[in-house]
Amino acid sequence: LDLSSSLPSQIETCAQTSVSLTTGQPTPPTTPEPVSAVSSAKSSPRKMGREKGKKSVDRFSVEYRQRRERNNIAVRKSRDKAKRRNLEMQDKLIELSAENEKLHKTIEQLTRELTGLRDFFKQIPSAPFAGSESR
Repeated sequence: LDLSSSLPSQIETCAQTSVSLTTGQPTPPTTPEPVSAVSSAKSSPRKMGREKGKKSVDRFSVEYRQRRERNNIAVRKSRDKAKRRNLEMQDKLIELSAENEKLHKTIEQLTRELTGLRDFFKQIPSAPFAGSESR
């Protein structure tokens, strides 16, 4: 069964079908026959390709065990790295939250000082300031 020659003809047929549709009208639903033919043609080469490209490796072979072990190590390493990154982010969050709280307290303190100074200067008569400006 030569699927490589039927695939271009299917693509050409699909291209002609889509071009012949007038614009502005909804696309009609496809009939079940072409869909099943296309999906079977698509799935068959994949299955065949997988079987052809797949090495017949016994699950109990040394090569398979080595690949699995390397993969398991890589997975552990990746998960450990993600956990480390998560912990670093949590530490940074705690640090920045503490700094943010400290800054808010500083703002409150400076606001209180500013309010006190404003009240203080409101109580002082304005005459001495007028004299100092004329110098």
